[in-house]
Parts: sequence; structure tokens; C-alpha cells
Amino acid sequence: MAPKPPSARSAPGNPWRSSMTRCVTVAVITVAVIAVSLTAVSVVAAEMRDEAAETGRAWRVRGRVAEDFAYRLHDPGDVAKIRSTGWLDGKYTFSESVNVRAAARGWYDAVFEATDRYPANVERDEKTDVSLREAVLSVSRGDVDVRVGRQQIVWGEAIGTFVTDVVNPRDFREFILPEFSELRLPIWVLDATYRIREGLSVEGVWTPDTRTNKLPKQGAEWEFARIPLRVRSPVVRLPDRADEFSVARSEGGARLSALVDGWDTALIYYDLADKSPVFFQRRVAQAAGPDVIVLDPKHPRMRIVGATLAKSIEPIVLRSEAALTIGKRYATSDPLDADGVVRRDTLDYLVGVDGSFFGHLDAALQVSQKILTGSATNLTRGTVEAQATTSVTVRVGSGFFENTLNPTVLLAINANRGDFRLSPRVEWFVTGAVTIAVGADVFEGPRPTLYGQFDRNDRVYASTTWRF
Repeated sequence: MAPKPPSARSAPGNPWRSSMTRCVTVAVITVAVIAVSLTAVSVVAAEMRDEAAETGRAWRVRGRVAEDFAYRLHDPGDVAKIRSTGWLDGKYTFSESVNVRAAARGWYDAVFEATDRYPANVERDEKTDVSLREAVLSVSRGDVDVRVGRQQIVWGEAIGTFVTDVVNPRDFREFILPEFSELRLPIWVLDATYRIREGLSVEGVWTPDTRTNKLPKQGAEWEFARIPLRVRSPVVRLPDRADEFSVARSEGGARLSALVDGWDTALIYYDLADKSPVFFQRRVAQAAGPDVIVLDPKHPRMRIVGATLAKSIEPIVLRSEAALTIGKRYATSDPLDADGVVRRDTLDYLVGVDGSFFGHLDAALQVSQKILTGSATNLTRGTVEAQATTSVTVRVGSGFFENTLNPTVLLAINANRGDFRLSPRVEWFVTGAVTIAVGADVFEGPRPTLYGQFDRNDRVYASTTWRF
């Protein structure tokens, strides 16, 4: 009997040709599936709009479909993303004061068919994703607005970072590269706003939805570098079993907003559990052999007090945000620390200026700092590079051919150790419904830093988006 031929993944030969063959096959299948899906969705949306026109009901249905391709430049040079994503949202207006909105998003990433670089746990986590992005009932009566349901609460507008934007957890499976509206994970929230008088309002937020940040799995493209443990004992990491819905652990806060002489100001307070796990250590004695170090992920309670400020002074806009996190815990690599965790209340703040110049040049400059109320020794990892970590972000963009061709460049630098991110991008609005974009993401810096940990993840990408 002739031997069984090797599988496509194990067949010898040119790995580049094998990878390209898989990519082409997957691309053809993906395009076919998307074409059929788009036809079906377009028909459904058209029928709903026709029904709205005939019955006079206030329906609004819209959506978009995107195809994203990314290629990793460094070893291993390989495809990093072949994702098809669809969004669909609708709104029904009962009256001027009552409406309901719903939105969903789903994706399929064919990169797991085109390459076998990623382990099975990453494939299960990132190959497909379907989520309810919004389901909100909005009611207005007089000076009171109430929004209840699954939603995003936006309290800050920083570039490339979160200072006062503290309500929603985030999806970091693709680092901080997607738009913030995609990074935020929607949660079930009761959000009420009361207008005290013209230019003065207070907003209250309460949620029993205590879900945490979604982090990349081990072996993922954007897996975060782990804090090294300077111990010789075996280490066991326990799974994160934080409740995703708990009235007892519910979170909430308030924001007081005022507009005075063109100054847009706000004060915020929010009580929550840390959205990222903090690994507490404990030593477990063994009958035979060395003790075992157990890392137990917990989400300590924190309180955040902050403020925002913005003022338009033509042709620029000044803006600032600040947040003091009380009760913030950090993992430490100090082998003498009993539980491997230290408390460092943390002040985050930024000052920025945005402006339009020469009629077609948009520019933004932002300087931010993270200041720990204590030593940063043994904590220098990721977002913490010293007791005071300073970052500078510059974004420059323009528009040509009646703003149908829009190049932008984003540069973010951590001044302490010189790690940075450089992201050039060009968008072409082919029509009012179709957009094509190409760009790159480049990271440099020492391994333990925020951007340096992705020093080998430089990539180029292309995407197309169709709106309907």
C-alpha cells in the first residue's frame, strides 16, 4: 500500500509557497462567503427600510463590513491577520423622548487557516467572535435622561491611552491598535443624567456587570510580556475566575459637568475593581521537594477621582485630563515581598493641544505622565518605567482631493527609556460607502517596556470597508 501523503501543514517544500497557497485559498473562500452574506444583509436592510417607509415607523438600520489583512515583518515573517468583520445596528424611535438601539459585531479570522504559528488556545479565543455591542433603551423627560442596557460610557478622549475613560473594560487582544470604540467592552449599565441648569449637569452610573479586561492568551500575536519571578521554586498560575456579573461587587460613580465661559470641565468619581488581574503570590509547602509558588489572580477594589478640562481658542483646542487611582496594586518581582504585590496610589494626567493649520493640516500634541506615590523598584514593566513615566504623543493628518485621500501619522514615545510606536496610515474614500486603507505599525525599545515588548511585531496592513 502506498504511504499516505503528508498533510498540507506537514508537507515538505517551500514554506513561503505553502503559506501563500493557503492564503490565496482562504482569501477566495472568504470573499465568496462575504459576498453571499453582504447580499443577504443588504436585502434584509432594504426590506426593513421599505417597511419603515410604508408603515411610517421610525426604523433605522445600517451596517458595515470590513476585510483586514496584516503581515508581520520580522521573524517569523508571516501573515498575522486575515479577518472579516461585520457590524449591524438598528434604532427604533417610539417618540421624541423614547428610543431603543441595538448593535452586534462578529468576525472570522482566517489567519488560523493560513498559518500554524498560533497554539490551539489562541485559535479558540481569536478565530471567531460574536458580541452584542449595544442594547440600550433611552428615555428623556424634562431635564432627566436615562439610558439603561448594554453600552459604552465615554468619560475621556485621550490619544492612545486611558486616563478618565474608566468605566468600560477593554479588549487588549490586539494591543491598543484598534479604534477605542472597538477596544471598549460594552457592559450592562444604568446611566442617568440630570441637567441642574443650563451648562451644568450631573451623571450617575451603576453597573453589576463586573467583567474584566480581555487579555491575549499565551502564544498570541500580542501577548504581553510577563513579569519575571526571581525564584527557583516551581510556579503555578491559577485561572482568573472573576465574576462577570455580581450585585455584591457592583461598580458605580458620578460625573459633574459644567460649561463656563467656553471652559468645558468635569469632575469624576468611580468605585470599581481593577479590570486587569493582579497576581498575588503564596508559598505552598510540599511533603517532598521544594515549595511551590502559587500565583492567584485577584481584582482589588480601587477608587478613582479625576477631572477633565477643555477650551477652544481658535485655531486650537486645549484639553487636559487627570485621575488619581486610590488603592492601585502592582505585581513586584522582589523575591523578599511576601505576597508579590505592593500598593502604589497612582496619578495619571495629560495635557494636550489640537489644532488645524493652513486650511488642511490637523495636528495634535499630547504629553502625559504616570506618577506612583512610592518607589517603582521591581515594578518597571509595561506602563511603568519609573516612579514618573512620561509619554509624548504626536498625531498629524491632512486631506487631499476634497478629503477623499487622508494620510495620518501617529508617533507615541515613552521618554524614560525611549520605546516608541510609529503608525502611518492612508485612507482613500473611494465612494461614500467604500473605504480602502493601508498602513503600518512599528515598535522599538527595550523588551520590558510598553512598546518594546512588541519590538518583533512590526507589521504592514491593508483594509477595505463597505458601509450600507
